[in-house]
Amino acid sequence: MRNWKEALVADHGGGSKYKLLVTAIATDIERGELKDGDRLPPQRLLAAELGISVQTVTNAYKELERQGWVRCEVGRGSFVSRRISERVATSMLDRGEHALLDFSTVRIVHTELHDRYWRQTCAELAAEHEQPWIHACRPIAGFEHHREVGARWLAGLGLTVEPRDLLLTNGTSQAIFLALASLAGPDDLVLCESCTDHGVIGTAQVLGFKLQGVDADRHGLDPEHFEDLCGNERVTALVCTPNLNNPTSSLMPDSRRREIAEIARRYGVFVIEDDVYGPLLGDAREAPPISHYLPELSFYCTSLTKSVLTGLRLGYLAMPRRLALRTESIFRVNSWMAAPLLGEIATRWIERGRAAELVNLQRNLIAGRQAAVTAELGDYLRGNHPASLSAWLEVPEHWELDALQHELRERGIALTLPDPFLPPGSQRPRAMRLCIGAECGDERLRKGLASIRDVFEQYPEIHEFRGAR
Repeated sequence: MRNWKEALVADHGGGSKYKLLVTAIATDIERGELKDGDRLPPQRLLAAELGISVQTVTNAYKELERQGWVRCEVGRGSFVSRRISERVATSMLDRGEHALLDFSTVRIVHTELHDRYWRQTCAELAAEHEQPWIHACRPIAGFEHHREVGARWLAGLGLTVEPRDLLLTNGTSQAIFLALASLAGPDDLVLCESCTDHGVIGTAQVLGFKLQGVDADRHGLDPEHFEDLCGNERVTALVCTPNLNNPTSSLMPDSRRREIAEIARRYGVFVIEDDVYGPLLGDAREAPPISHYLPELSFYCTSLTKSVLTGLRLGYLAMPRRLALRTESIFRVNSWMAAPLLGEIATRWIERGRAAELVNLQRNLIAGRQAAVTAELGDYLRGNHPASLSAWLEVPEHWELDALQHELRERGIALTLPDPFLPPGSQRPRAMRLCIGAECGDERLRKGLASIRDVFEQYPEIHEFRGAR
């Protein structure tokens, strides 16, 4: 706190006091003088100590929260929080560890058929004389034929779109980023589910808009809370995942999708729909996308990475026609265009039925693994689905979340804490995500699930957990 006071006193340039305080606190966090989980002084106490107004401290804390340095919990105070990139790296392994059974990262169940099709396609491409996809750098939106085939793929997912309103992207994450960059900036309010993809939270920190969670249940986003926020705040956009939300696996029924679309239309709120898991539903698909009911206000985002092949990072972004040029211009600055080579491979696999074949294979593999999860961990399931690449596990009351993660790592098992999925202000649920695409055989999978159950059922050692974050 002494450093913070010195920073305010030392400035003679008439700088904003709250910005000076933000810089001083952030510097202490970066240096490690304030550690993850440390509680910041109460606002009134700090204001009195520094000789500044409570409002100045409030503004500083809000800015620190927006930048991801702290989290503010109603009734409890403000706490140092690792930024989203650090939390993701801790909860989802950046690199494989051979001895570790990695349930921390969402990915498909890889098979020899994936490898065979990839090798065949690479050999076929190498033998062709004309290969425009390796030297062309236009059009920005993607080759016309690639977009036409992409539009047919989206039609199979329940969305009718003209190829001219479609943009090929480097995966769903980039599609969502482009949509948000087209709509939101500093001081804008964007809503999302109370548990949302970590990329959305990171994008909020990059673009500077305010992100707020909307209450959700086992059927997804709560329309009543969504409408309440729209009626009382100036909401720019909603980001949501109606099909197999990550991490909760919730699946939104058709009636709720229609209701969300109607509320968004009434208040002029754009909807950015993440449907990366949609292809996995197949016959289990209960409804068309929200974008089907709200084409004039919707950005629809999907890709092949979570259903066809992990490394085939080719996405599709369907845009409202009036914003297509704006979004494309942002894409030009962001990365010029999606990798045309991946666009060509994706297009061939869709045209020849390979994409559909691999999706069907994936559905069967996922269903088998989800059955194993239910058999071993059914008592702890908070959310799962036969087509979902993850399961949401309820943590027993006798375990503290971080201690449980540490104990599982000691046994060679990696699960994901809820922290990377929590927008500012959301309460931390007593849950962990288990991703079923771990690279292992069925026997090792079952043993790993049994080990998780064993740890859940045990009581922790009686000592304070001080594991490294």
